[in-house]
Amino acid sequence: MLYLDRYYIGIEIGGTNFRIGVVDEKFTLLEFEKTPTAALAQAEDKIEFLFHKIKPYIEKYGKENILAISMALASLMDRDRTRIYSSPMIPGFENMQLVALLKEKMGIPVVMEKDVNILLLYEIWKNQLPQDGIIAGTFLGTGLGNAMCIDGNVYRGNSGTACELGHIPVPDLETRCGCGKKGCIELLSCGKVLYKLAVEKYACPVEKIFHLRGKEKDVLDVVRYCAAAIATEVTILDPVCMILGGGVVEMESFPIEYLLNEVRENLRIPNPRESLTFIMASGDAQAGVVGAAINTSLSGRLRI
Repeated sequence: MLYLDRYYIGIEIGGTNFRIGVVDEKFTLLEFEKTPTAALAQAEDKIEFLFHKIKPYIEKYGKENILAISMALASLMDRDRTRIYSSPMIPGFENMQLVALLKEKMGIPVVMEKDVNILLLYEIWKNQLPQDGIIAGTFLGTGLGNAMCIDGNVYRGNSGTACELGHIPVPDLETRCGCGKKGCIELLSCGKVLYKLAVEKYACPVEKIFHLRGKEKDVLDVVRYCAAAIATEVTILDPVCMILGGGVVEMESFPIEYLLNEVRENLRIPNPRESLTFIMASGDAQAGVVGAAINTSLSGRLRI
């Protein structure tokens, strides 16, 4: 088959799922595949693993037709988005000049960005939100993800590590986080906590924990700590809107009204308590793959 258009190979590597697909220049998804991230975590050679995932799409669409390999990663990375420092949910995926290594292996431009930034860009694009002001996003999944756009630009911070909301400290919490330090609020407010409760205490499928055990204090505490983190960010930033998403929020019987009320109860009166607008994320499985293509397209003209 002869392909005349140009394409992005989009990749999202989260703590739970590895997603890959092909997106055209209009951001239409043409191919999509989802597999557990555990396969990457278990692979001895991460670059070789990625090579074998990407290669079939290059062969199908033609190397000359691929604009870039566009990646969304649940990783801490440098400001220039060339090196990953750590990936708390993926052992061994760290201290790597990922862009250079993949580009050398594939012979195609490589662009990477934090997965939560990519998800936020996707939601802004899909909801056709205005570019002025601050739009923040919190994505409650395996971890507690957070991102922010200012006037249409993803905010990276001075060193590239901005918006790590899940790693703000909780006093007297001595548990060590996958990031390397103790006391991160993510240790109390993410899907990993719910999984532990479901398996070790309530003997139920984690995806059913809110439906079956949603009134239990320790289950609601996960939501409450997440609300405290969100309220902290809103208090500092006073954003135009807050986008809420992630796999935990999408679970059956998730107490969304409890979360929103807890956030508002921790905000000053009258504003930002009354001025804050919440937008629920689409929950589209392809958000990271398409968003990665959007990011690559925008990176040539936006100061991100």
